[in-house]
Amino acid sequence: MNNKSTTSDKNEAKVSRVYTKLKFVKSDQTGAIISFVSQNPKTGRICGVRQDSEYPKKICILDKMLASEILLNVLYDCTLIPMTERNGYVVIAAEPVQFKATVTKTYVKNNIYLVEVKFGNKTIRFDPFNGRKESIKSLPACKAILERRVDVKNILQVVEDFDTAANEILALLENDRWGRFNRRKK
Repeated sequence: MNNKSTTSDKNEAKVSRVYTKLKFVKSDQTGAIISFVSQNPKTGRICGVRQDSEYPKKICILDKMLASEILLNVLYDCTLIPMTERNGYVVIAAEPVQFKATVTKTYVKNNIYLVEVKFGNKTIRFDPFNGRKESIKSLPACKAILERRVDVKNILQVVEDFDTAANEILALLENDRWGRFNRRKK
């Protein structure tokens, strides 16, 4: 009995954990939630890659306990362990990455009325003057997109700051439109 516990301790010591960032997708063949990693040949570092990556890659499957908690196409900080045959990895822990967001507004009278929320490599724009899509020129649509994000730190404060900046831009736009209209009447 004592011999078995030392054997399992040795096996646990052999299992090396890998820490990387991954986005998960649904497999076309099995319907399982998967991701892929590739090892840098020079540094030996393992990084997440897309399924269509040209680099040699290994599959990452989720531990059954995590499968219900993972959202597709969201970046996660993950802990991986190698599969027993070393042909892939099992994801044993995953936490969504949360980025610090900045809210900026840009105003040039009668030309630019813009609010941007930047986080990670994403930008959400609100442009009621030059916006072409409804998700850019409509405040409720833009705000709804921002509220659904799980990768923004302190999302409630960011949404509040965005709402304040967007309402200021809308007030400037309305003021400039009426000012232009009143000048034409005179």
